[in-house]
Amino acid sequence: MVDPVLKHALRHLRYVKSQQPSDADSVAFADWRERIAEALDALAGVLVFKEDRVRARAEATAAREEAAEIRRRG
Repeated sequence: MVDPVLKHALRHLRYVKSQQPSDADSVAFADWRERIAEALDALAGVLVFKEDRVRARAEATAAREEAAEIRRRG
């Protein structure tokens, strides 16, 4: 059985991913990448395996860096 907290974190990440705006260079896209990072951080907090937690946090960091770069350009 899957831990309900883990299940919720995975569903939330899928939901946030489904909200991707169509304009990849917009402020909305940067905001979306920040929301992805937050969802990944939440997921990292409940993942069982250390390797998965590390990967989720690295992806969250990359998403935040991408959002910052978009904001710098815009």
